[in-house]
Amino acid sequence: MTETSWPHDQGDGQRVDAQRWQVLTAAGAPSGVIGRWGDSALSVSVSTSQAAAIDVAPGTAIVRGFAYKADQPVTLPLSVQTSPSPRIDLVVLELDMAAGAVRARVLKGQPAAAPVPPGVRQVQGGVWQYPLAEVTVKKGVTAVQSIRDVRTLHDAGRPPAVQETTVPAQATPGDLRYYKAASTGAEELHMYAANGGWSVVSAIGKARTYTPRLSWNGGSHSAKGRYQWVASNVIHFSANVTNTSGRTWSGTQMSVSLPTKSRGGVWQLVNATLLNNTTGKAHESMPNYLIGNAYIGGGSTCQPVFQTYTQKAINGGDWWERFPKGATLIVSGTYEADYFHEGNG
Repeated sequence: MTETSWPHDQGDGQRVDAQRWQVLTAAGAPSGVIGRWGDSALSVSVSTSQAAAIDVAPGTAIVRGFAYKADQPVTLPLSVQTSPSPRIDLVVLELDMAAGAVRARVLKGQPAAAPVPPGVRQVQGGVWQYPLAEVTVKKGVTAVQSIRDVRTLHDAGRPPAVQETTVPAQATPGDLRYYKAASTGAEELHMYAANGGWSVVSAIGKARTYTPRLSWNGGSHSAKGRYQWVASNVIHFSANVTNTSGRTWSGTQMSVSLPTKSRGGVWQLVNATLLNNTTGKAHESMPNYLIGNAYIGGGSTCQPVFQTYTQKAINGGDWWERFPKGATLIVSGTYEADYFHEGNG
């Protein structure tokens, strides 16, 4: 068995070629664009200088241990599109170890009714492609329909950051991603665990706000909510919605949005209370408090159920479908979220 080590100032360790450099640096230098939120570094846009092309903004990146820098926009033409179906091209930085270079290029996608971007090639010591953006090309014409930014931004040893909370369907066990939720502004570190699933690992302990939404409403209302991760895929939340419309809503079953999607496969319950602490006609002869549960069935909402107050108790409860003016719905509890997906890893 041959043993070797590097770098050293004598012996075999003096030879640090590109291959050895990559082995030395790649593990501690995650691929990504050097920058933070709001930076345009290496962002992709429709070209302003050439038709049927895209521009990659100036910036710096690390691709599998090697530095790349563009000091002015790089213009890349799109392949001619004649198909009656759209396609998604992938803009990448491509490290080619044999050529000794990193260059920006466009990987052409396959036209389809529901197109998907092409896969990347990532071979240690060979070609390593790092994605910058997904470009949807219109059907029948070589023109950009939309651009989705998929850059990973990192700097000064901070966790990699990307634009969206949508985690990849496929990932390598051990990968880390730093996400910022578009709806709440929350920043969360996610880990792809060795048993094959994405899991929140750093947002635990910090309470955040969100705005609960109703599946149906009869007018103006106020809504506020808070949530807090209590485990890698368990979340505690509270949602308050008050009817400020000046009239009672009735006749339609209503549900309340969750701060993040729940996990399916089993029903979950949280607490629900309708606070009807009003007087006079607005009270509608309903109790001051209707106490029940909110059912979570694996989606992004929960559906409150309250005891029937106009009939005998034996009749049980029913879905929430009457919201007196001035009343407040309070939903609170802990549920299992859908961030973690078990796999075969």
